[in-house]
Amino acid sequence: MADVPALNRRMTSLDASFLYLEQPNTPLHVAGIYTVARPLDHERLIADVQARLPLIPRYTQRAVMVPLNLGHPTWEPDPEFDICRHMLHHRLRGKDAGALAALCAKLFAQPLDRSRPLWEMHVIEPFGTGCALFAKTHHAMVDGASGVQLINLLMDATPHPRPSAASGAVTSDHQDSPGALTLAAAGLLDTARTQLRISQQIASTLLQPSRAVQEVRSTLNALSTLARTLLSPPPRTPFNGPISTQRALAWASLSLHEVKAVKSRLGGTVNDVVLAVISGTLRHYLRELGMPTERTELKAIVPVNVRGQHEHLKLGNRVSMMVAPLPIGITDPVERLRQVSAAMDLLKSNGQAAQMERIVALTDLLPPPLQRPLAQLQASVAPVNTVCTNVPGPRETRYLLGEPVQLMVPLVPLAAGIGLGFAIMSYADQLTIGINADAQRVPEAWTLAAAIHESFEELWGATGLERVARAGTHSNRSAQRPRRARQTPKATRSAPAEAEDVTVVGVRA
Repeated sequence: MADVPALNRRMTSLDASFLYLEQPNTPLHVAGIYTVARPLDHERLIADVQARLPLIPRYTQRAVMVPLNLGHPTWEPDPEFDICRHMLHHRLRGKDAGALAALCAKLFAQPLDRSRPLWEMHVIEPFGTGCALFAKTHHAMVDGASGVQLINLLMDATPHPRPSAASGAVTSDHQDSPGALTLAAAGLLDTARTQLRISQQIASTLLQPSRAVQEVRSTLNALSTLARTLLSPPPRTPFNGPISTQRALAWASLSLHEVKAVKSRLGGTVNDVVLAVISGTLRHYLRELGMPTERTELKAIVPVNVRGQHEHLKLGNRVSMMVAPLPIGITDPVERLRQVSAAMDLLKSNGQAAQMERIVALTDLLPPPLQRPLAQLQASVAPVNTVCTNVPGPRETRYLLGEPVQLMVPLVPLAAGIGLGFAIMSYADQLTIGINADAQRVPEAWTLAAAIHESFEELWGATGLERVARAGTHSNRSAQRPRRARQTPKATRSAPAEAEDVTVVGVRA
């Protein structure tokens, strides 16, 4: 029998859960939209990414399921890897944000082909005077923090970078994937080793009674927190419930300098300010739909990065979460911020992120054949209204083929029952909130983008500060001067422009 697959290529329980949870109407990839002011040479871009693949071996590996779920899936070299299948080209009818968002929404809604490595890049042009790059990577491969690390690997810190020492042909051997018997044997071996390791840890803990009592108490507290979350259904909104296969995308950019000024003037953290802005956004949006918001508090999943310094440049998921309140029933924007900040401080002091991380760790007590149905059962439960994930992006300008990236729009996938998600990322001097919505439940995502600006303007006005024009940045106009309510450009308020989706087979590098 062939050698069993290397265990370091086996997915963790958390990584595998994103494959188990995925359904046709909930593709679980993260994505980003990146714009530059000039066209990019498609062939050069393919060659550039090809040269960087040795830095990202996962980009040449595909996810292979283990028969009978005897073990978690493994990452195996794709014997037919062809980068041209992953880097496609599209022509756009219309050069505005509405047209770009419409095409990217169509691309986002399409699941990744599991017979290939789970990533794609799409060059879209023309967009303004330049073009856009839409990239998506499966959540089994990256979380928000490792996604930013990918950006730093695939983009340059200067317009004229030195050749990378790792540049060159892909070195992964294109060997055949292990057979079913080999995969099953490796899965059983890995499961046995995991269970043995867990048994040894439990035995070691039991030898220290005080530590054992503390572990039991911490586990019970974590289970209690999870139970309260699951048994406390969130308020009903138009964007919660069964979701379709269609998506609607939009985004809003704010000045990071101004967001920090609000934080310094009114209190809280940058993340608190963002959650308060989103609270105000949903308040305006729901009230415009004629829904009452008094004494209403929505709930949002807020992922928390638990990656250590030693895990830098390590792909996969190292994330926990907190369930944060969004007090949309509060009229005063400053009081909304204070309530959000106080609630987040309480969640942090209670260690909710650590509790949720403990819950995830408990899944390893179950063998993989039981973890998959458990994950699919969890997919039917939606204990929150939305997702708000905030990831620090590159602090300095990044370049694609020597062209400065002007805008980075992060996008988070939707989960069953949750038809609206917000992804927040800082980049250089701007902070962009990417909106991903079920097109059936939120048909006008750009109204939410306008409401983001309106909500931020309320907080900015409360600071009493004056705006200072800042030159020499890559921020777009909305990042410098947030538009007031309902002043979204006509292009974004009208029906999305028709996009011509022409796929061109890439030229081999």
